[in-house]
Amino acid sequence: MDILVFPVSRLSILGIMCLLTQVITDNEDQFTHESFINPVFLPSVTNITVKRGSLAVLPCSIQYLQDKQVVWRFVDEDKFLTIGKKTWFKSDKIILEHLSQDDNITNWDLLIKNTEFKNGGMYECQITSTVDLTEKVQLNVLETTINGDRAIDRGERIYFVCNVTGGPHIPTDITWYKDGRPITSRGFPHAIITKYRSNVNNASITEFIVDRSVFSDTGVYTCKSKTVATVKAKIFLQIGDTVHVKRIPVFEDLKEERRGEFSPAYTSGSLQTPNSCNKLSVSVVIRLLLIIIITTIHR
Repeated sequence: MDILVFPVSRLSILGIMCLLTQVITDNEDQFTHESFINPVFLPSVTNITVKRGSLAVLPCSIQYLQDKQVVWRFVDEDKFLTIGKKTWFKSDKIILEHLSQDDNITNWDLLIKNTEFKNGGMYECQITSTVDLTEKVQLNVLETTINGDRAIDRGERIYFVCNVTGGPHIPTDITWYKDGRPITSRGFPHAIITKYRSNVNNASITEFIVDRSVFSDTGVYTCKSKTVATVKAKIFLQIGDTVHVKRIPVFEDLKEERRGEFSPAYTSGSLQTPNSCNKLSVSVVIRLLLIIIITTIHR
């Protein structure tokens, strides 16, 4: 068999080599991009504060996860909550929300329903690989309450206590507001505000005190944090004047008594009312009847 050999120029050989080099380079770039690039966590909120009893959403966004797994762990108790898309810790309150986006981005958010104080702490979103890739999220579960009288008389003492409870990460920048406006020493010169921290029950306590209330103190009082929007509580205070209200019935009773009075009648040198006169006339009639009966019998 004869073999045909075509003449190949140096230029053709050079062109083929360039083409092969380009194909190999493209394959290497694609292989490197898809197989050797490490997953990365995208920026997200790492400190979350929620009210007790509400829903907590702990975010975890990853790019280039590829075939690796995502694990959520509660660091404070060293226990796994989810592995991949499955919930490892059996609880109706814990849900994994998975969502795929463009550019090889996936969300692995951990949802905790009806949060309690014990749910607060440090959580960790971890990528299972030879490289230690983790993202920590601090969850703070707080409760804010206001205690105090909702209705008082004018001149009585106003005493409100704002109590923020939940753990070591309680905000201390609590400010008092009246009808949506901050309470300042200039606008409320008669008010006293105290703040202190209780180590017994991990609480931040703020007091609002007015020794002698006035009608203008009526309104909605709110204590809230400037930095954490979920930390707030409100109470409505009504200032009344029941001292005057109590006097009205007494005055009306006096008027009714005066309306029922009659001209006095004098009997035997003593002052008698018409009722006593009526009683006296009845007794006189009875005596007269008795005299008539006795006289008739003797006859």
